[in-house]
Amino acid sequence: MDNDDRIKRLLDGQLDHEEIASDPVLSSLAERIFGLTIEPITPTKGSAAEPSAEESVEAPTSNSMIEVIPASPSIPQPMPSLPTLEPIPKDVEETKSISKLGIFGFLGLIVSVSNLFGAFGFLNSQCSGDLCTSEATRLNWLGIHDITNEMGWSMPFPEIGIPDYVAIGMSLLFIVISIVRK
Repeated sequence: MDNDDRIKRLLDGQLDHEEIASDPVLSSLAERIFGLTIEPITPTKGSAAEPSAEESVEAPTSNSMIEVIPASPSIPQPMPSLPTLEPIPKDVEETKSISKLGIFGFLGLIVSVSNLFGAFGFLNSQCSGDLCTSEATRLNWLGIHDITNEMGWSMPFPEIGIPDYVAIGMSLLFIVISIVRK
């Protein structure tokens, strides 16, 4: 039998242990390919002595494609279950749906937008200054203390002042802060 045929039979797993052990080239290839150390088998007395786990790894059966792995002596036991814990009670203030800051923000937004469209124009009747006009129906936030003269009033919606932007923006900021705090 030529070497190519024996190598093919080695790769197919058709050679038995003795044939591989008798040829140093085949035993070297078996060690490199399959990770097996092939040594000549020495017979023991009868079946009374069984091979140890180390011997069975080094001396496999006639099918050299099967690897013998010794069994693990102990299997780790699962951990005992942890005791169940009571849920943490929430504070009374945390369970409120809307905070005081959120309510203030919503009310501020309603008042700011209402003023923007002239909802408080009925108070213009208190204006007694020379330059007072009935067309000025929007409260001027910077001159709210002067509603009895022209400094406390501004023209309605198309004209929007910086104090109106600040009032609406701060109201929205209070609403956002109250939502984020939850």
